[in-house]
Amino acid sequence: MLGVTTVFVTIFVIVPALSSYFMEDCKTAMERVKKQKCKIRVESIEGIKSLKLKGTIPESIQPCECYDNGQWWVSYKDEIEQGDYFIKNEDESYLEIIKEDTLIRHEYICSQK
Repeated sequence: MLGVTTVFVTIFVIVPALSSYFMEDCKTAMERVKKQKCKIRVESIEGIKSLKLKGTIPESIQPCECYDNGQWWVSYKDEIEQGDYFIKNEDESYLEIIKEDTLIRHEYICSQK
């Protein structure tokens, strides 16, 4: 009987308490997103569960890399192509993908319930 009680307490008390401890709240997530910064003319795209863009800084043509290991940037990986500009300015909650004739803007939305 002690085993059943232990499993019950673990599943219904401990696991939910710990999962909320490790989950990022919306305010913290938004602060993290607003700190992100990247301005690059894309030459290559890497990553599966993360996104690494290699290219040049548009103003100086200096080589650079941008990296994000969260799920936000990688969600739009299929929209980014070589030659596009990827812009994520600090203090903004959106990113832009600029193509030859199109501007795509994605606003960060907290998906926490």
